Amino acid sequence: MQSGIRIIKRETQSGMKGVSGKQIAKSDRDREREAVDTVKAWVADWEERKRSLQSAAVSLIRSIESGRETSTKRFAESS
Repeated sequence: MQSGIRIIKRETQSGMKGVSGKQIAKSDRDREREAVDTVKAWVADWEERKRSLQSAAVSLIRSIESGRETSTKRFAESS
């Protein structure tokens, strides 16, 4: 006789009511649609980031240009 603990699980299937052990197979069309949606989301994110960076760059250039004028005037006045 073996010494040890033996665990017997009962009603393991009842805890998984409504959940199938097998995954539902997706059609090729469904997989293609998911891939297209994913790529579209990536492109939309990239375009939004691009617009945001362009806007930030324009703001930075404008602030540098406007700061340059005042600093130039300040140096010209102090001389």
